[in-house]
Amino acid sequence: MKKILITRKLPESSVAELRKEFEITMPEDTFSQEEIKKLIPDYEAVLAVSLPIPHDIIEAGVKLEAIGNNGVGYDNIDWKYATERGIAVINTPVNVMEPTSELAIALMLAITRGVVMFDKDLRETKDCPKMIFFDRDMCCFGKTLGVVGFGRIGKSVAKKAKALGMNIVYYDEYRAAPEVEAEIGATYMSFDEVLACADVITIHCPYLDSTHHMFNKDTFAKMKDGAYLVNCARGAIVCEADLVEALKSGKLRGAGLDVFEFEPKVGAELASLPNVVLTPHVGTNTTEVRLKMIAEALGGIATYLRGERPVNIANPSILG
Repeated sequence: MKKILITRKLPESSVAELRKEFEITMPEDTFSQEEIKKLIPDYEAVLAVSLPIPHDIIEAGVKLEAIGNNGVGYDNIDWKYATERGIAVINTPVNVMEPTSELAIALMLAITRGVVMFDKDLRETKDCPKMIFFDRDMCCFGKTLGVVGFGRIGKSVAKKAKALGMNIVYYDEYRAAPEVEAEIGATYMSFDEVLACADVITIHCPYLDSTHHMFNKDTFAKMKDGAYLVNCARGAIVCEADLVEALKSGKLRGAGLDVFEFEPKVGAELASLPNVVLTPHVGTNTTEVRLKMIAEALGGIATYLRGERPVNIANPSILG
């Protein structure tokens, strides 16, 4: 019977069926990396739940066949080394799509319509001010949304924004099929063209060496004056210091952020700015979604351990 190591305690309902086929080990709460490193030589698979799986842990996993991640991004795993070893990296691309795209839209509306700032002021003053010709916020209807990264989540955001009456432009390393563009009503542009014309830019590309600090002072200089930035992808895609400067100078009118360059910490200067809305990396943080993600990740692991091809393998090159 093959063995699966899970790094954090999960509801027993998540693993009950798999126990009939695999030996599963979970902690009472959370395993430390030192504990995982000691245990992993005896396991064919590990599911990382909010924990990195670096080179040394993979190296210790002499029997490892699969590494699962309870999320779509897998930059917390040394996936390049895993690929060299012929180890499958399994993620959860399907069940993150709708909740993450919902949060991106929520952050966009919260920052463009001043929801958090209004809430804070009203709680403090207990008085509804009479405002005419208020120029801080923006109506999204009729404006242009630039989607950077047009995968599952980017497309889902685009569909939702289209329903709000926004014009959709996008950039991705790989252009979508014409029928997909037509269905969504999205126009492909170069990266610089998207920067120049979008009133709001939302980031949905993976974190790679090539996307590190993709958004920086030079990028912000190419954006429209008074544009907004939304990031529900990975924090280090944006240079936080340059973002702070763009927000302070007024080059950007505001930002809605669910991810941060130095997670789990948020920079004090960024947190002090009134024209940002911040959430603590909670794009999928509802119980129903997390249970679906666990099932997706464990399902992919089990499929691979059975000698079959999972649909959610992130490094399919190992299959030949």
